[in-house]
Amino acid sequence: MIINLILIFILIILINNVFKKNNLISSVSSSSHQNFVNESVQLTGGLFIIFPFIFLLIDNSFEVLIFYILIFFIGILSDLDILSSPKKRFLIQFFIVIFFAIYLKLEVLPTRIEIIDNKFSNTYVSFLFTGFCLMVLMNGSNFIDGLNGLSLGYFLLVLFFLHKLGLYEIIELEDKKILLCIYILCFILILNFLNYLFLGDSGAYSLSFIIGYILINAYQNSVDISPYYIILLLWYPCFENLFSIIRKLINKKNPINPDTNHLHQFIYIFFQKKIKLSSLLSNNLSSVLINFFNFIILYAGSKNINHTFFQLKLLVFSILIYILVYYFLSNLIRKEKLKHSF
Repeated sequence: MIINLILIFILIILINNVFKKNNLISSVSSSSHQNFVNESVQLTGGLFIIFPFIFLLIDNSFEVLIFYILIFFIGILSDLDILSSPKKRFLIQFFIVIFFAIYLKLEVLPTRIEIIDNKFSNTYVSFLFTGFCLMVLMNGSNFIDGLNGLSLGYFLLVLFFLHKLGLYEIIELEDKKILLCIYILCFILILNFLNYLFLGDSGAYSLSFIIGYILINAYQNSVDISPYYIILLLWYPCFENLFSIIRKLINKKNPINPDTNHLHQFIYIFFQKKIKLSSLLSNNLSSVLINFFNFIILYAGSKNINHTFFQLKLLVFSILIYILVYYFLSNLIRKEKLKHSF
């Protein structure tokens, strides 16, 4: 097993070198990384992620595999600047994800809040709501991919807690295959921290899509899991997206267009400008700090996965910390900019 993992790690490095040598799927100025790198870095993370998950799904759910590959290709087209328009990308994602939810009858109900469950009692409204949740997750995951290891590290935490709690057994996924996916993601995480490769849109979209599906499926097949534990597991990328949309609408900006005013970018700027750390160290340290906080939150939530009120308290606490840190850093950075403008 160890020898096989070492061979896989070497193979990933060799393939990535081929892409780098031929300058394939590379980025020096992608919107998510433009402040952090000065050299060409391959957006090959998605290519290495897709194969272990194909291996995971091919015997379990061929229909899910087809949708997974479609989402991956939307990301690849974006990474290659063939599908560069955020609006077109959003619309294509929307139709695929909604059809996916309807075809597989995916629902995030009941929510255990009577008024919401009544509103979504219509099946197709429920499917639309599920599709909306997946869209929020996918695009939020792409937002937080602005730092090395942030998006990938976060989803590794989610997979770790799912494995620790044995929730894969509920949806009949093989434990060995799940572990293989986790090991390969760890390899990619190491290379990501070293600025050797990025996830790219293909990696961020496809990884969040498949993990979102696994969580919804696990919830549908278990009466013991609080829906708010599932929300807690995905709170950070989802809230990042929702907060960004609200912020842009308040500032009368297009919510679909990317910007550089996210929390992780403010933390990066704080470490680089205020603490005077190097760009790479600021990048990686910011990512580790955010995911360390998320680890604590997810660890606490995993202690009582069926207790709705407890999960809600953790969600509220996480959101409050996010907002407080965001406004503290945004004000600090704005004052620094004003100071240096005179």
